[in-house]
Amino acid sequence: MLPWTALGLALSLRLALARSGAERGPPASAPGGDLMFLLDSSASVSHYEFSRVREFVGQLVAPLPLDTGALRASLVHVGSRPYTEFSFGQHSSGKAAQDAVLASAQRMGDTHTGLALAYAKEQLFAEAAGARPGVPKVLVWVTDGGSSDPVGPPMQELKDLGVTVFIVSTGRGNFLELSAAASAPAEKHLHFVDVDDLHIILQELRGSILGKWDEAGSRGP
Repeated sequence: MLPWTALGLALSLRLALARSGAERGPPASAPGGDLMFLLDSSASVSHYEFSRVREFVGQLVAPLPLDTGALRASLVHVGSRPYTEFSFGQHSSGKAAQDAVLASAQRMGDTHTGLALAYAKEQLFAEAAGARPGVPKVLVWVTDGGSSDPVGPPMQELKDLGVTVFIVSTGRGNFLELSAAASAPAEKHLHFVDVDDLHIILQELRGSILGKWDEAGSRGP
């Protein structure tokens, strides 16, 4: 092949690739937002129940498009004192977050959910603690339904910050109290399900969570 013929083919190929990239447009950016999982890790939950919940949350987070600069996830345990298993931005893939969830240990102690919610507000969701302004914030609280301290006031403070609250109760708990704690409408944000049947709501809940970022994207900046 003559040198100028090879050069012409190379230039044509480069132009074709450039045109193809322009037609496709810029790559879609990952959704931006903060997602917190709040797990009842207290002694009121059996080791078996905790292992099933841990598996469920791991499956829930694994396919999510986590990125330290876009969609971020964290995990906080409810016990006598709140405990952060991992904070926002610590894991940059759903698989890494899933591994961290599955490796987490049950904390035991009392079920101080209200204390954990106040902790979440002050240490993770508040802008003073480094939370990003203007991005969707979602809390997924997985509980056996009971708490040793009041949940309503600290949960309302989180809602006032713009946090959307999903609740998964493993079959126990006061329906009216949990309905009030979940974001409205409760029928879309509150799930009562046996711990062995958590897989039934897996796809629906993941879709609802991702839908919060789709809604934010459709509204634009």
